[in-house]
Amino acid sequence: MFWINSTSAGTEFFLIVKDVLNDTLLKELEDHVETYNLLAPAKFISDVEDGDQNPIVRVTEVAWIDTRTNSNLYGTLTAAVNKANHEYFNFNLTTIETLQYSVYPPGGHYKCHTDAALKGQGGDSRKLSFSIGLNNEDEYEGGELEIWTGGDNKIFKLRKFEMVLFPSWIPHQVHPIKTGTRKSLVGWVHGPDFI
Repeated sequence: MFWINSTSAGTEFFLIVKDVLNDTLLKELEDHVETYNLLAPAKFISDVEDGDQNPIVRVTEVAWIDTRTNSNLYGTLTAAVNKANHEYFNFNLTTIETLQYSVYPPGGHYKCHTDAALKGQGGDSRKLSFSIGLNNEDEYEGGELEIWTGGDNKIFKLRKFEMVLFPSWIPHQVHPIKTGTRKSLVGWVHGPDFI
């Protein structure tokens, strides 16, 4: 494994965009999740039998949000990701993967991991990850998103509708929730492998 020193060139390996969503889109999203009873305990990749729900690694409920059922949300996010990519990352990107609506209860967390292990349709790789806060940061204690950058880790307490984008290969984690509930929307953007 190698570490990235994000301060050596004066460049950060993440970008924050404010007010990516709005209350109307959030209501549509939460109504959809509730109407179809989509929340379920999160699973993750594991090579251990029944290891995909280990509470030491992750405690979260998630709902998968399909493009066909939430076109307004996807349209808004596509525009925001394209603008951020054009102005900051300049990656060759193709599609946004199915989104993950996440609810972290007290004690909820997700240990350090990367998002780059999965390939999409046509063999495209996850290249850019993003997380959007869906509730006010004063509604919960803990739940910070920590992005590893090689000794200069960045810790974010996402504000409502604030998006942080970062390359999918960078390790990151969500700190344990002490009180309240943290809600977020997570996504991954695919593109051809880097050469």
